[in-house]
Amino acid sequence: MILPPGVVVAALGATQILGWGTAYFLPGVLGPAMERDLGLAPGTSFAGIAILLGLAGLLAPMVGRAIDRHGARPAMATGSVAFAAGLALLAFSGSAIQALVACLVMGVAGALALTEAANAALAAMGADRARRRLGLLALASGMASAVAWPGLAALEVAYGWRGAVLASAGIHLLVTLPLHLLCIPAQPRGPRPARPPSQKLPPRLRWLSAAFTLQVLIGSAILANMVLLVESLGLDRASAIWWAALVGPAQVAARALDVLGGAKLRAMTVCSAALLLMPLALLLPLVVAGAAPAFVLAYGLASGLMSVMRPACLIELHGTDGYAVVAGRVMAPVTTAMAVAPAAFAPLLLTLGAEAALSIAAVGVLGAFALLRMAARSA
Repeated sequence: MILPPGVVVAALGATQILGWGTAYFLPGVLGPAMERDLGLAPGTSFAGIAILLGLAGLLAPMVGRAIDRHGARPAMATGSVAFAAGLALLAFSGSAIQALVACLVMGVAGALALTEAANAALAAMGADRARRRLGLLALASGMASAVAWPGLAALEVAYGWRGAVLASAGIHLLVTLPLHLLCIPAQPRGPRPARPPSQKLPPRLRWLSAAFTLQVLIGSAILANMVLLVESLGLDRASAIWWAALVGPAQVAARALDVLGGAKLRAMTVCSAALLLMPLALLLPLVVAGAAPAFVLAYGLASGLMSVMRPACLIELHGTDGYAVVAGRVMAPVTTAMAVAPAAFAPLLLTLGAEAALSIAAVGVLGAFALLRMAARSA
């Protein structure tokens, strides 16, 4: 049975909210209790995110080949089972080593079931209206923290952190696994490549990968350290937290605007505009006193657009045939950058100060813009 595209998008949106919510956003609520119980230093639980994303990036090309060969359904369903297994291991872990093993299992799960696999499932439905589907998926994914943090907090109050993690494992078996099995097409709908794609990316995609890697390296660092950054710009702690929290709604608003009308513009055009808005946002508080709130909102808008434009630009430059394999190669360093950037940026911010850190970040984003234009010229 072939389900309407809207049903597939809705199912993937739900599984992405639950997947990111019970993995990437889990330490934000359960981390302190987990660290106390396992005898870990404060903040150590966030290293699990780097491990998860780093391993997912390394596995991305191999997962892409499997998805192009067999479709996204078996990969994402296996990812649901792996998430359940990793979370169960974490819930019963009694040491840092056992928690590390759990993070490694969830890294495998992330490669199989998170954003790149979901994007591949949508790309397999064809290039027509692909950008709108990608935008709707990104719009749903932007709600992950809003759903996960209150839910995990409530579960922790009722059952402790181990009970909350175990309940998260159950969610993957009872909710995401059935959605992946029942709602994702068993095979790609588009024509499959006559022969395996070349192991070497064409120049335009190598430039595109470099541009996205540099942008995500900076973007992930800024977003992860947004509270500390805004506080360093002169706001008190409470105000910094309040304003930094608005970056999420700004990202969602940008994705909604693109879904409503952005498809009239080429993805590469919108991506270029977002990469030009980012350095303007980063430099704004350096030239305008009291502009930290405006920086948060402008940066959130640009960041929200980029999350949609990355797969949209790839489809625009490559098409949907063999998408999963190519996306795995293009996005593997991007995912690795997302894993390492937050921890690398914090010492830079604390050592050099907000002004120098923002200036360096702005130069880096301009470099990403230059790389994107190289990709466009090579197309």
